[in-house]
Amino acid sequence: MYDILIKNARIADGTGNPMYHADVAVKDGIIARIGKGLGEAAHVIDGTGKVLSPGFIDVHSHHDMGLERNFGCTNSLEQGITTIVGGMCGESPAPISRDHLEDCLRVCGREHSGESREARMDMGDYLRFVDRPTGANMAYLVGHGNLRASVVGYADRKLTPGELAAVEALLRRCLKAGARGLSFGLIYPPGSYADTDELTALARVTAEMGGVVTVHMRSENTRLIEATDEMLRVARASGVRMVISHHKATGGPMNWNKTAATLSLMDHAVEEGCDIFCDQYPYTASATGLSTNIPQSMHVLGVDKLVEMLSTKEGREELRPKICGTKTPRERFRYTMIGNSKSHPEYAGRMLNDIADELGVDPYELQCDLLRDDRLSTGGIFHTMSEEDVVRVMRWPRAMFGTDGLYVPGAPGGHPRAFGTFPRVLGRYVREQKVITLENAIRKMCSLPAMVYNLPTKGLIREGMDADLVLFDPMTVGDRADYAHPREKNRGLEYVLVGGKIAVRDNVCTGVLAGRQLAARAD
Repeated sequence: MYDILIKNARIADGTGNPMYHADVAVKDGIIARIGKGLGEAAHVIDGTGKVLSPGFIDVHSHHDMGLERNFGCTNSLEQGITTIVGGMCGESPAPISRDHLEDCLRVCGREHSGESREARMDMGDYLRFVDRPTGANMAYLVGHGNLRASVVGYADRKLTPGELAAVEALLRRCLKAGARGLSFGLIYPPGSYADTDELTALARVTAEMGGVVTVHMRSENTRLIEATDEMLRVARASGVRMVISHHKATGGPMNWNKTAATLSLMDHAVEEGCDIFCDQYPYTASATGLSTNIPQSMHVLGVDKLVEMLSTKEGREELRPKICGTKTPRERFRYTMIGNSKSHPEYAGRMLNDIADELGVDPYELQCDLLRDDRLSTGGIFHTMSEEDVVRVMRWPRAMFGTDGLYVPGAPGGHPRAFGTFPRVLGRYVREQKVITLENAIRKMCSLPAMVYNLPTKGLIREGMDADLVLFDPMTVGDRADYAHPREKNRGLEYVLVGGKIAVRDNVCTGVLAGRQLAARAD
């Protein structure tokens, strides 16, 4: 007697090979049998006309930063994600240090309990602190920003040999404790203060310990090609497996099509023996904090000082040329949408220039008001990418998918990628536009990320593998979320299983928490 038997489905097994018809039997959280006439089960699911795939792996998420407020992982499960890789863009929940506590909290946030803050002093302690059932499985990288802030705070300078040795030692402890690799966030202080030598040294440590490095590069717009070249030099010098995060060309038409050059550079590196990959989200708008408009060098002043500058006429006039440059405010913010604002939740999903027109104010002044009132936490959405670049990256054989998402229940606004990334690929780009085949899309969502992040029991429909599975209708699967309504539920997801338990039925979470923490030491 099996626990669950899925009958008559077409199997997209995760390899990219052609689909085939079979039944799949699940027992004790494992795929027990694949074939026909498998016997009886406590729960039988009719998969006629549906596709059964391995559970999707979100290879680039910020869910870990809000995990303690969303252990259910509902937004992930309801798009078929059964495993989440967090700790991206140089920011992870741990470690932090008492010596530079305020700077560390600027990296990982302050909205957590005292008990959580104490656990965050050590990566191993934190992984034990969150070692409880979750909606989806969770795996972690350690953020370079955490490491640097723990040792030298927000110091904008080259590390001394002793400081670099301290950062390396802390990285080793985090990798031994269960982190699967290291992430760089090179537009975010304090990680952005590191030079190439520092990045190479830390990548070398990560390679020695079998980890992966991901990188939000120094530029994704005017200097995208140069930023890609820098990271490929780091990969060559260190030998590390590297993933270029949310690979794209932003900033408007003057930067579009640069992905043709960057992917060529990456192909050449692979031909030379480098292990290079990338991930992407299937949208033409990016998202990050409006505080990135403030020059990186000024973040050493701290939140209080920057908020003080934003609160005075003199401070704003000092910042204006640094933020607007030679552009008028309308030109500078022509692509900017408000993603979320604690002080003005009603602005979520609206273009900044439109709000300024409605209020009769200078867009630059409105931006300053929001950053002041939100203490630099205002989220922005930036409509600066081209569909051609999205498609080009998606077709690259070593590209994977990630939401780049963070969802905290009750928080206003957000980017639809946190809710609709994977169904959007299957609906818009596979079924409607035929950019890639369904089998290849499933490979990019399942076996490829499982290999890259060393998740040996995930990503394939094979006997003995974990029973993380998605049953969907290929004719209807798709996303509904948009920028005005970023939390609309998807369609076409019949069932999502995590560890052999039904976590989603008919596009809606069941409330089952069958996920676990996937610390590297446990595999």
